[in-house]
Amino acid sequence: MQTLLQSYKAQSIVFLFIWLVSMVVSAEFVLSVAMIALVLLALFQLKIDGPKVSLTMRDSLKKDVEKYWGYKAWLAVSVPFLIVLVSALWSSDMGYTLERLRIKLPFLVLPFAFAAMPALRKREILTILYFLLVTMSIISLYVLINFAMSFDAVMGDLGRGGHLPTPSNHIRFSLTLALAIIGGLALWMERFHFQHPAERYFIGGLTLFLFIFIHVLSVRSGLLALYLALSVLACYFVLAKKKYLVGLAGIAGIIALPVVAYFTVPSFKLKIDYARWDYQQFVQGSGANYPDSERLVSMKVGLCIGNAHPVFGIGAGDLRQAVKVAYEAHYRDNYHFRMPHNQFITVYAGTGVVGLAIFLAGFFFPVFYQKNYRNPLFLALHAIVFMSFWMENTIENNFGVSLFLFFLLIGLNYLSNAKPASRPIMPQRTPLPPGDILV
Repeated sequence: MQTLLQSYKAQSIVFLFIWLVSMVVSAEFVLSVAMIALVLLALFQLKIDGPKVSLTMRDSLKKDVEKYWGYKAWLAVSVPFLIVLVSALWSSDMGYTLERLRIKLPFLVLPFAFAAMPALRKREILTILYFLLVTMSIISLYVLINFAMSFDAVMGDLGRGGHLPTPSNHIRFSLTLALAIIGGLALWMERFHFQHPAERYFIGGLTLFLFIFIHVLSVRSGLLALYLALSVLACYFVLAKKKYLVGLAGIAGIIALPVVAYFTVPSFKLKIDYARWDYQQFVQGSGANYPDSERLVSMKVGLCIGNAHPVFGIGAGDLRQAVKVAYEAHYRDNYHFRMPHNQFITVYAGTGVVGLAIFLAGFFFPVFYQKNYRNPLFLALHAIVFMSFWMENTIENNFGVSLFLFFLLIGLNYLSNAKPASRPIMPQRTPLPPGDILV
């Protein structure tokens, strides 16, 4: 308890785990508390001198500000907040503008919190991934048991465009699964363990279980994100590590696995068949009440709004009203109102080509800054989020913001403090020594 009260790093890691758990189970209030706590920890410290307890500004605050400004990737993280803030100049709906700014506020304040946070060691990063792998495996087993107990009902729902019941939103859950699988792969490559080297096989088993389960879950957002991340890793081994046979075998497997899943996993086959049928309904103009058609129409509406205001957009704060007007004019009797199900289209419609270009620069800058792309795990994270942007307006809700920022910022904390020679995480082949994660 004394260590927890006085150690900045111990306090930070506790709130990181609280953040991770509350994110997985969609406890948004607890999630917000964890984020706020990390910001407060960066600004204030608890001093204990005998019976006297005081809360003061952190002694290292000036140094932490210099660290934040000195590592430019931290600044790039704030771009999603800043483009919405600037677009407020030509947005008339201040209520919705403030709502967008509130949701994206973590992009502004959390980079400093993680820049000020004591350096996370490789073992601590891998421990977080281990915890995520175990947590997602337990939850997935629960979902799978429920599926088996209600097989006919759930399969019937899948045939109508539904999904397996999950503890949180099924799309967000599938993206978290994709991250957990990539994390499990990193743990396997690192030969990570707490007590005994044989734990590696436990980790491998959980990773394989989640890989099979994500096909049973059959949420396309998570599957496509996972396969893009795996493709990026395969290309990494081909190009960066000169592992031509391993990389080419991985690419061949990535191509073959969805085909195998289509013929062996009933829920996966049903979802693919339904998606093809749903798209045909959209092409024929009769896709009302069908999920994929509804999403495609929302994207079409967003593109039309963006094309009408191509340079600076209609204003992020006015986008919702513009979408409502478009639905009323063209789709009132056919489709339900939806905001554009595509992050790129959302940014384009709200802030135009200029805003979209700045958004993309901010997204990719941390990858290329100081050659951070040499860390395959960090690269895979961006691949997963990038793919999600094509199918969802990922960072327009609290969960998407927290999911992206959690892994992005712990990655940047590690990369900004690690020596260049120790940055790559996944290629290491020697086992890590056991140690206290709070050291």
